[in-house]
Amino acid sequence: MSPQEQQRTGGRGYSVPTGRPYALKQLQDSLSTLGDQVKELYEGSHPAEYEPVTDALWTAFRTAAGLAPAKSYTGCPVHPNGALDPEAPEGWGRCLLCNDRRRLGLRFQGGTGRPGPGPAGQAPAEQRRLGYPVPDGPYTLGMLRAYLRAVDEQRFHLTLTSPDQAFVRIADDVHRAFIVARELSRPRNASGCSEHPGAPIDPDAPPGEACIFCAGRKRRAQRSPQTPEMLPRIRRGERRQLRRRFERPPG
Repeated sequence: MSPQEQQRTGGRGYSVPTGRPYALKQLQDSLSTLGDQVKELYEGSHPAEYEPVTDALWTAFRTAAGLAPAKSYTGCPVHPNGALDPEAPEGWGRCLLCNDRRRLGLRFQGGTGRPGPGPAGQAPAEQRRLGYPVPDGPYTLGMLRAYLRAVDEQRFHLTLTSPDQAFVRIADDVHRAFIVARELSRPRNASGCSEHPGAPIDPDAPPGEACIFCAGRKRRAQRSPQTPEMLPRIRRGERRQLRRRFERPPG
């Protein structure tokens, strides 16, 4: 019997989770104002114009994540939000702490390092569904509007008795929209440097080398190693006089 049928028949097998009515109303209110804010944006808008949209999406994401079941970034029941292992062998979990303990155990026991069942007991196909999705770039205003349209279509069908999977889907889509808005709100790469995207521009640098950090590094590399570098030197007596500039009072 579905939850709706149980409610109509007066069954006690379903109850609305505590705090869901307030959180759902807060989610609807935060998402309803995003459409008007995004309509005012255009291709080439200043990054500062995306900041209110980014803040609103972050607030909506936190609310949607609270309505959805808790996710585990590592898949580990002991460290669900711990550090991820970037070099986890195939068949192991994603928890860095558990994998380090396992590597030490294999080393001390003289094992061959052959991976077995992961510490979290999850298959690699299940590990890919952990955490919230992050879309791939390049990030554009059209991508942001597409994610917001998907969010609007879902939020109109959300009710207090909606299944948990519906809240999971909207939390994932809101997180995707937040990532796009966050990247669009960052300062543009005016220097054209891939290593220092937000670096200041060197007005004396030639075209294509406007990054002030790279220009300074290049000038130091071109300087002759025999070029003397003048450093101020202070004699011991002068330093001692500077320290005793004010005489101590008698007694």
